[in-house]
Amino acid sequence: MSQIISQPKLYAGVLAKIGAERSKLLSETKFKTLAETKDLSGFTSQLRDTTYQVQIGKVPLSLTGRKLERAFNENLIESTEKIIANSPRHAKNFLSLHILWLELENVKALIKAANAELSPEQRLAKVYFSVEDYLKNRAVFEDAAKAPGVKQVVNAFKNTAYRTSLNLGLVGYEETGSTARIDIFLDKMFYEKLQDSYHRLKKAEKPHALLYASIQNDGFTLLTLLRGKALNYDANWLRLTVPKNNFNISTETVESLLCAPDFESALKIALDSRYGKFFLKSAIPEESLGFAEKAFKKARFEYAKSRRISENFNIGAPLAFLTQKEAEVHNLIALSIGIDSAVNPERILAQLLL
Repeated sequence: MSQIISQPKLYAGVLAKIGAERSKLLSETKFKTLAETKDLSGFTSQLRDTTYQVQIGKVPLSLTGRKLERAFNENLIESTEKIIANSPRHAKNFLSLHILWLELENVKALIKAANAELSPEQRLAKVYFSVEDYLKNRAVFEDAAKAPGVKQVVNAFKNTAYRTSLNLGLVGYEETGSTARIDIFLDKMFYEKLQDSYHRLKKAEKPHALLYASIQNDGFTLLTLLRGKALNYDANWLRLTVPKNNFNISTETVESLLCAPDFESALKIALDSRYGKFFLKSAIPEESLGFAEKAFKKARFEYAKSRRISENFNIGAPLAFLTQKEAEVHNLIALSIGIDSAVNPERILAQLLL
C-alpha cells in the first residue's frame, strides 16, 4: 500500500528554496534609488551585491538596456527552474507554465527575426536556450533559426504543440505581412493551456491558484477584444483569437464585446464588467489599454504580496514567489531601458510594479 505524504512534507523542499530566493528580492526603496541613477554603469554598480551580478557580469560592453534585459530574464529563468524543481510533482505542470511562456517568447522572437531577414547567428542570439535546455527542445529551435523565411520557421515546428497556432497565424501573416497575428494565436494557445492546467490541479489546490489563473486569462481576453476593436478587426476573425472559456467573463459579455460597433462601445462593456476598475475611460485607446494592462499585472502582484505569509503547504506559495520575482524583473527591465533612454525618474517609476 502506497503511503500518503502530507502537504507539509510535499512542500517542505520548495518552501525552503522560496525562503532563500525571497531573501534576495529587492526592496521598494532600492528601486527608487535605482531610478535616480544617471547611466547604466551606475545602475549596474548598484546591483553588484545582488542575485543579478553573475548575469550582469556576462553582458558584453558597451552596456545597453536591451543587453541588460536579457541578463535579468536569464536570472528569472534560473530562479523559476529552481522553484519548479523543488515543488511537488502534482504542482509542476501548472508551475511550468512560467517556463512555457518564455518558450513562446522564443518562438515569437524567431518568427520576427526571420521576417526581418536576420542571419542565423543573429536569430540564435535572440533565443533563451536555458529555457530550451530545460524543456529539451534545443534542437528544434536551432533548426528553426536556420530556416530562410517565416513560412519555413513555422514548418520547423510542425512536430510540436505549436503547429496549429502557427499555421493559423501564418494565414494572417501571408495576408498582411505582419507577424502580430502569429503572436496572438500563440498567446491564445497559452491561455487555453493555462485553463487546462488549472482544471487538472487537485481540488484542494485550485482555490490557491484561481486568482492568478483568472486574472491572466480574463485579462488577455478583454485586452485582445478591446485592442481588436481599436484596430477595427473583423468580429468573426476576432472570435478566433480568444479562448473559448474564461473564468469571470460570461459568454454573453464576450459576444457583446465582439458585436460592439467600435472601441468606445466595447470599452463601456468592459467598464461594466467585473474587471471594470482595471480600465480607464479615455478618448485614446492606447491610453486605456496601457492602463488596463498594468492594472492586471499590478493586481496579481499585490495579491502575491498579500499571500506571502498566509500561503503555506500549497501551490499558492510558489505562485506568490514567482509572481513577485517576475514583477521584480519587469521593474529592472523598465529601469534599465528608461535610464538608457534618458527618461526622467518620475516617468520610470510610473512604469514599475511597487
